[in-house]
Amino acid sequence: MSAITISLSEEQLTEIIKAYRIIQEFLGTVVSPNELYQSDFLVGLQESDEDIRTKAMNEVRSFEDFTA
Repeated sequence: MSAITISLSEEQLTEIIKAYRIIQEFLGTVVSPNELYQSDFLVGLQESDEDIRTKAMNEVRSFEDFTA
């Protein structure tokens, strides 16, 4: 596969991002996350949501903290 370079103006990029968000919102109404993601990812997502709700998080101050 060959690489190509695309040049966009700031206005064009803004319009592309708007279009992306519209498509994302639409797909969110017609496609279940269960159809998009594997079960282990969904379990991790649910665990993360629960950690956020219960504030069960540790502050990360370094990469070593992140990987511990």
